[in-house]
Amino acid sequence: MKLGVKAELLKELALEAGAPSPDLGMRAGVDAWHPVHRGRPVTSFASWDLLDLHTRRDLHSAITRAVAESGSGVSCARLSGGLSVSHMQCEQRLALFLGGESATLFSNKNQAVLSVVTALCAEGSMVVGPALCALPLADACALSHADYAEYDSAEQLRSIMERFGPPKRVLVVAESVSPLTGETSDLVEINRVVEQSGGWLLVDESAALGLSGIRGAGSSEVLPVAPALLCRVCSFLTLVGSEMSGVVGPPELKELVSRRSRYLRFDPPPLPVVVHAVEAAIGVVELSILARERLTARALRVHRALKAQGWKVSASEEIAIVSVSFESLQMARGVQDGLLQRGVYVEALPARGLRRNGAVVRALLSVRHTEPEVESLLEGFAEVRKRSAQGKGDPL
Repeated sequence: MKLGVKAELLKELALEAGAPSPDLGMRAGVDAWHPVHRGRPVTSFASWDLLDLHTRRDLHSAITRAVAESGSGVSCARLSGGLSVSHMQCEQRLALFLGGESATLFSNKNQAVLSVVTALCAEGSMVVGPALCALPLADACALSHADYAEYDSAEQLRSIMERFGPPKRVLVVAESVSPLTGETSDLVEINRVVEQSGGWLLVDESAALGLSGIRGAGSSEVLPVAPALLCRVCSFLTLVGSEMSGVVGPPELKELVSRRSRYLRFDPPPLPVVVHAVEAAIGVVELSILARERLTARALRVHRALKAQGWKVSASEEIAIVSVSFESLQMARGVQDGLLQRGVYVEALPARGLRRNGAVVRALLSVRHTEPEVESLLEGFAEVRKRSAQGKGDPL
């Protein structure tokens, strides 16, 4: 006789007894940069609002106007009249921003990736993604019966492409900037490998939006057009705090996805409130040149200071996503706890792939952080390193 649902869940929880709880005791504070940890305010380096757009009056006005015009949501599916004029205008604005011919809006990035991969790949196809990518590529391959592989470098990608080139269809996924490590990809070289092998390239611009490029448009300013470039995917979490996503590519891709997707025709489009906010945010991002320069200078300073302290910094120096690499999640959490004791919160995250097993401590630098707060971050890392060298509670 089977156990009841509650008994089965208790049995599953018993298997997790050795795993630490993900709840560190962080609670909401005055804003996202100053939460409360066990009754004490701390400085957080975990907010994705790096350009401080959430408080912009431009976005607030766009949201208020959207609520007045369209209400709080949509009441019918995308292909049954759910797409409004504001949706089409936002798609045109996004395509122009990222240098594409057309764009399609999705409720979130996972849905966008699943839709594109399952529409284009089938049994006999191959999807190749970055080793530490968090996109649901393996899930999409399981749904479409395609094969899946991971690569760490352009050289490793070349080796994979030589083995799985034509007649198989190969879809290569690259991240313009890794949201986990802050590393930038050599998209020019990756594109060259994909072109030579006859594959297609999908670029994720989510972490690059607002941070990389003169206009904050990521790799679209470095690699605007390429024969092998299928599309660009981006999430707007970093801009407006919403998981709404967009796919920018040729109109033929837009038509193909809408025809082949099993659920897109029944799915309601993104909320008009978010659509208006995203369109306004794109305009603000293009003009935030001084903010990007300030973040770049801050990132250079933090990167070089941490390297001088002896940490293994894996991120690119110009990107305001700073990651320190560790061999295990336990070691990363030791550093996280040490910084929390000093009033600084950073994220300890697993960095695992099919052939990799490690972790990172990630700090997101924002224009809202003051110079004393950045100093407290550097001093916290230095103190943790010093105590580790002295053998006092070795987190390393």
